[in-house]
Amino acid sequence: MFMQPNEAEIQPETKPQSRNRVVRRHLQAVVALLCLAIIVYAKITGPDPGYTGAPGDIGSCVLCHDTFHEANMGPGSVRVDNVPAVYTPGQRYTLNVTTQQSGRSRFGFQLTALDLTGHRAGTLAPLDANTQLTADTGLGGRQYIEHTQQGTAAIVAGSRTWQIGWTAPDTDIGPVVFWFAGNAANNDETNQGDYIYTSLRSSDSPTSVVTLSLNSDPGGSTLEGGSSFKIDWSVSGASNIDNVELRYSTDDGATFPISSQIFFTTDPSVTSFEWTVPNKPTDEARIRIRVGKKSGDAIEVLSGRFTIAAGSDLPPPVITGASRSGKKLFVSGENFQDGAKVEMDGVPQKTANDEDSSHLLRCKKAGKKISPGQTVTLIVRNPDGTASNSFLYTRPDE
Repeated sequence: MFMQPNEAEIQPETKPQSRNRVVRRHLQAVVALLCLAIIVYAKITGPDPGYTGAPGDIGSCVLCHDTFHEANMGPGSVRVDNVPAVYTPGQRYTLNVTTQQSGRSRFGFQLTALDLTGHRAGTLAPLDANTQLTADTGLGGRQYIEHTQQGTAAIVAGSRTWQIGWTAPDTDIGPVVFWFAGNAANNDETNQGDYIYTSLRSSDSPTSVVTLSLNSDPGGSTLEGGSSFKIDWSVSGASNIDNVELRYSTDDGATFPISSQIFFTTDPSVTSFEWTVPNKPTDEARIRIRVGKKSGDAIEVLSGRFTIAAGSDLPPPVITGASRSGKKLFVSGENFQDGAKVEMDGVPQKTANDEDSSHLLRCKKAGKKISPGQTVTLIVRNPDGTASNSFLYTRPDE
């Protein structure tokens, strides 16, 4: 029975409305409790189809386990092992799915296998009572395989592994991508306080295998800052190549920051680039070529370690123009070295090197510091200490 409000607390002209509001609140509470009970039961026995995070899915398991809002925010992970690098059409494989997080004792997962158009790729099958196929197929005839209630308990401390079967497509359909989500639950029998993880793995077909090799390895040599070095590489499986990126490292390959990007293209037919070596002396330089595949992962090759020596008689930077757009200030010119900085009235600005960093620099917030009609003095300073001429820039009146 619902509790009625105290009659003395209700004004005569608002009694019906107040009673209705109270009844409505109680009904909402009951419905919420029923929904929570359904969610708890549904998740421990396996989620509904479409929560792997694959394109076209409803989303990932965070839609129901919503305490932390985003996937991959915790200290755990989900992975699939034994995925063949190259599948043989029609062959059956046993895959291992593992969700892990220290201190957790209940785990779950959901997985689907798709081609690059988002359709079902091959056939998934449970191998024991710890996994199950969902009753309904999803978009494009997708199959979803996931845990059962019996299969949620940890096998070893902090993790759970499930074995599932996958039979490759009968014909070569190109790359197959396995999309999967894992749940590291806190075992409180609610959908609160759980960590969700998502990931993917791909398996190439015999005709979509991507290979990469570096043909011009500078390893063991010394390159002078400002000199030119032609980087040549070879690839195969162009139909499965999404992009090619070149970067260099000055710390023996420990890091390859975006500021050290040499070249980027989405055209797999491009297999060489004339690199102007930055004037950043180091004896721990390496070049990395990374090829991103349409199936979602990437392969990469590192050069041997080489030395970049300080360049001699390098021309100083020259500013030829400047412009403003919103908060940004763009400085154009010649001979800007990688890592060059813009100084405005003697104050260094946060400077980003665009694709053509030798001719264009971008200051993300310097533009808003200049008032309409104000004139400022700009200088570009290269990492080797050489500085440009002073350049006067006047912001137009608006």
